[in-house]
Amino acid sequence: MRGVREPIFHYSLSLLLCLLAFFFVSIPCLMAEIINVPEKIRVVVADSASELNLSIKGPYEIRIFETEELLDEGRTFYNIKIRPCAYGIDFGKKKFKIYAIHIISQRQPAIYLGKRLYRGSLQIIKTEDGLLRAINIINLEDYLKGVLFHEVSHRWPMEVIKAQAIASRTFALYQAEQNNDKHYYLKSDVSSQVYGGVYAEKYRTNKAVEETRGEVLVYNGRLLPAFFHATCGGHTEYAKRLWDVQAKPLKGVRCIYCKNSPHFAWELDLSLAEIEKKLNNAGHKISGITAIEIEGRDPSGRITQLILKGRTRRIKISAKDFRHILGSRVIKSTNFTVRIMDKDVRLEGKGWGHGVGLCQWGAFSMAKKGKNVKQILNLYYPGAEIVKLSDSYKD
Repeated sequence: MRGVREPIFHYSLSLLLCLLAFFFVSIPCLMAEIINVPEKIRVVVADSASELNLSIKGPYEIRIFETEELLDEGRTFYNIKIRPCAYGIDFGKKKFKIYAIHIISQRQPAIYLGKRLYRGSLQIIKTEDGLLRAINIINLEDYLKGVLFHEVSHRWPMEVIKAQAIASRTFALYQAEQNNDKHYYLKSDVSSQVYGGVYAEKYRTNKAVEETRGEVLVYNGRLLPAFFHATCGGHTEYAKRLWDVQAKPLKGVRCIYCKNSPHFAWELDLSLAEIEKKLNNAGHKISGITAIEIEGRDPSGRITQLILKGRTRRIKISAKDFRHILGSRVIKSTNFTVRIMDKDVRLEGKGWGHGVGLCQWGAFSMAKKGKNVKQILNLYYPGAEIVKLSDSYKD
């Protein structure tokens, strides 16, 4: 009997292993299938402009924004001035009586806006305020190649750059999902993620994009808002305290890796007069500040509320708004102490950025200690999975 039952046992075990393998391989693929991947990424590369300077090398077409009806075509031109006007858009010597045009080049890359070179195509829109907005329409992976150099050093360890590539790809798709009813999905500055076009592409950052092609972070089958920042200062922040985001992987974690960051600890002196001026300009009326008190801190150590006492009144303001009003590049984070010294205020703080998600300098130290991309992302986005977009994803 034993000799008869052993083959059955082996067959059953093999079948079980195959089913388990199918389950673990298929689930990420199924997750990837339900992710909405736009055909192109739409990123603002110029806004509120009274004039744009455009050059194209090689054959091009100009089409109506919504209908794609051909308006004009031609070959190479340099330094065309584009201006908004009462009837539409002045395109050099040509007059277009419409509010938006789509410029398509047959060569890649070939479109220069000012001194920057872009892949893809370009939309020029006359906005409601009578100014111009330029939107670069580009493949996702090409967009990422213009992002990474501005977010992490191309000289950093490859595992950090790959982690940033996955985070940036996920963030871009998440923003596209959130803004799918707008003309654009992202901006090209720190309000989204910095994007510099072709001249921002470097060999190692491009390599990181290619080696992680199509890889994104998901939680419960949905794209994760994969926020990131320079230095957390010892603990990342819970996203819900800043935005309407409650994903479990963004609740905040302890970080022991960013202590060697140049932004881990900082000091700043501001004049009371400057603080009063900026607060008043933002609608927080106060004069003769005599005290600035910290009302509370969250579990990450960041300040929640500040109370400012003036000669005749006191105001309460969130640390987030206080930092925004004074300048997010001036006050590096909301984790600081306050001390008034005569007519100045001394702030001593930790970290740089909003503190949510990936700590870039922490990731740098992890990679230097031999940690790989999965270990880095597992620390800063606990519970999230790295999945590859399905075969239906084309770029």
